[in-house]
Amino acid sequence: MKLSLIFLVLTSITSAANAQLFKVSDRGTILKNTSLEQSCVLDDRSKLVWEVKLATQGLQNAQNTYTWFNTQSGVQNGDYSHNCHWSESCNTQAYVKALKDIKLCQQSNWRLPTQAELKTLLVYGDNDLLINQKFFPNTQLKSYWSSDELSTNIAIDVPFYYGGSQGSDKSFDAYVRLVSNAN
Repeated sequence: MKLSLIFLVLTSITSAANAQLFKVSDRGTILKNTSLEQSCVLDDRSKLVWEVKLATQGLQNAQNTYTWFNTQSGVQNGDYSHNCHWSESCNTQAYVKALKDIKLCQQSNWRLPTQAELKTLLVYGDNDLLINQKFFPNTQLKSYWSSDELSTNIAIDVPFYYGGSQGSDKSFDAYVRLVSNAN
């Protein structure tokens, strides 16, 4: 079942099903909650599709980091921008373009999430990692870039170890989890 058709189904079963998150394959199909093969997660309340980080090498590798860059501000190729699998132009703009180009989970409108959107993933509890690890495996205990800026040199990042927000220099590297409005 393709992602665009899923919303018709979700609309009718949302009240019956208490689940908010659904695992999605790279081809845009809904998977069983027990699947370990998801590439994305659909939040049926917000209608956002989230990228899932992988333990394997490649584009979605959980260890890849990026400097914050959007053509107008940030750092395209700085001292810290060599920590992604292609080792050059390891910046947020290049990563967004790469996911758009491969149409991960059949989505073509990938982008950096806002601070508010990233914070919807926070799950407070007894774990050090404040995210649902069943749906978002391989999340790092460090900060993830948001699209929000404080100035031309500072962007807001959200750490998944205490849940607050902080401003960091765009030349530093951080993790990225992209989001897409569901097609």
